Amino acid sequence: MKILLADDHALVRDGLVPFIERLQPGTTVVEASTFPDALELVRCGGVDLAVLDLYMPGMNGFGGLKEMKREYPDLPVVILSGSVRPENAVQAIENGASGYAPKTMRGETIVGVLRLVLSGERYIPPFLLEQRSGAMTAKAPPAATEEGSPLAGLTPRERDILDMIVDGAPNKVIARTLELQEVTVKAHLRNIFRKIKVSNRTEAARLAMVAGVTGRKTAQAAEVSGSPSIH
Repeated sequence: MKILLADDHALVRDGLVPFIERLQPGTTVVEASTFPDALELVRCGGVDLAVLDLYMPGMNGFGGLKEMKREYPDLPVVILSGSVRPENAVQAIENGASGYAPKTMRGETIVGVLRLVLSGERYIPPFLLEQRSGAMTAKAPPAATEEGSPLAGLTPRERDILDMIVDGAPNKVIARTLELQEVTVKAHLRNIFRKIKVSNRTEAARLAMVAGVTGRKTAQAAEVSGSPSIH
């Protein structure tokens, strides 16, 4: 597997590369410091996922993202940014990004985001779900807001796991925090999705936010992993 990591700060790249290489055996990381260089690496072929810094030279706002998705519509792209402004995350998703990862995330959590995206899902950061939760509540189906909500059928352990999904924590961090095996976490997730009638983590997090679940704080969960922050 080949991952493109494009950021104009070498310190960011140096901090993330060791984590990304753990995605699976044989993962290689190709690096770029400008958008034109990143696009050229994709054109050379073999890139399975691109991680692009929103503000690196040549990105021109979301112009770089649009150009890459126009040329390679099937290539998953994750936007990496120091900004936690909801409008930036919304624009990234609306322009074809499969995820938006703030640089304040820890390295292992960012890798969890990449795994999620490589599985075919989109990653929406918790701060965006929180910002939109008020609007979503108004549009939510009765089952998500009335007494008898599907969330009421979850066990305490399943509620803990759902809280951490809201925070964007990957399975590995959830397992370490709750002292479970990853296979057990996956089994719990299947039960959660079945009980609340959703098909993936994004839908589960959205429903949980509508129902007022606020999470356990991603930073606290990631602290258990011992992974350094990427700034």
